[in-house]
Amino acid sequence: MRSNVFFRPGKVITLLVAVSVVCMLCASSWALAGSNGSQPADVTGESVDEFEGGERYQAGEINILHLSGSYREMGRQYGRLLSKPMQDLYQSAIVEYFKKEKGLSSEDMLLAARGLYEFYPRRFKDIMEGMAETSGLSLEEHILLNALELYGTMSGCSAIFAWDDYTPGGQLIAGRNYDWFDSYTDFAESLTVTVFNPDSGVPATIVTFAGVIYATTGMNAKGLFLELNNALPSGGGLTYTNRVHAISNLMAFLFDYESMEQLDAAMNTTRSNFSYIINTADSRGAYSYEWPPFDLLRRSGDEPGLLVSTNHFVDPSWGLMQQEGTGFRSVERRDNLLEQARKYKGNIDLGKMKDMLDTPLEKGGPTWPDQGDIRTVYQVVAVPESLALWVKVPGFQDWIGIDLKSLFHEQGSEVRGSG
Repeated sequence: MRSNVFFRPGKVITLLVAVSVVCMLCASSWALAGSNGSQPADVTGESVDEFEGGERYQAGEINILHLSGSYREMGRQYGRLLSKPMQDLYQSAIVEYFKKEKGLSSEDMLLAARGLYEFYPRRFKDIMEGMAETSGLSLEEHILLNALELYGTMSGCSAIFAWDDYTPGGQLIAGRNYDWFDSYTDFAESLTVTVFNPDSGVPATIVTFAGVIYATTGMNAKGLFLELNNALPSGGGLTYTNRVHAISNLMAFLFDYESMEQLDAAMNTTRSNFSYIINTADSRGAYSYEWPPFDLLRRSGDEPGLLVSTNHFVDPSWGLMQQEGTGFRSVERRDNLLEQARKYKGNIDLGKMKDMLDTPLEKGGPTWPDQGDIRTVYQVVAVPESLALWVKVPGFQDWIGIDLKSLFHEQGSEVRGSG
């Protein structure tokens, strides 16, 4: 038996799903996000903590922060509501692992961390300064914790988007595996879904480690979804220290833009500090931006209704040869996802998307072995049309669904997914 839970404030809907019919029941569980189907029984699930208008919910082992107000006010709410997980992560990751076990100096870590923080927009600094007022950590400690992912070498990630003829009703479903080195699997026990409802800006959510204020996976109230993959195998290690980090810009894009047209303009206007692949979607389609520091190319998909992206550039106009030895087994993971998607064309519902993401590399999927230097640290499935998100931390928390629509203060249904 597998337990699937769909969370919305005041309700936790639990389904006991027999493995043999998991796809069918996963599809019906998402009736809560806008499709027709049988309604499972409700079980009350209230917020576990509140502070100055912010709330913390617990969805299984995953913290959900529901914040509102000015950026500083949201920072104060975040700091107080997540103080213990952030203090624990700072001790285990920054002090015990990076400083003591890996031997990184405080000076070098702070240099890297300040390189991210100093170029933050004022509003993001307001969030972090607010956090430092209530969390029990100093601002410098927050700056170090915020840069958690800058201290380790980048690893591989996978993304797949299916819509139109690839899904039963044509609804776009996005899936992503966030892969990193093995130490980050322990850090992922702090994984937090943070929902921001700012006084000024589009409400948005990010999925990050506790205390991390930028976007590598996120979606806003207008149904714009984005996720970041490392593109080191194609773009190389060229790094610009005099540019705003891409991960900061992506979070700003979520707060600022309401359509794919606007997001596309922002991508075309912005230069990256490193080589990345940014995969984006709304309810109508998906695009992949192959984004080294010196150029930008957008591709619309591998075929109508399907886009798969890992860690190498695919657009043929780059003139790059795709070789099996490409880093992080990038070509293999992409080929595996393409093969699975084509095999299940027309039947990729939420259950099937989860199954594809869960399939190990050695069995034709994208997921890294649970023992090894590289691991699949967390996984996300998103449906922009219904503003619904599913999250999984392998070995710690099975798939759990979150109804973002009930957490965003502005629905914006008239423009959601437009462009």
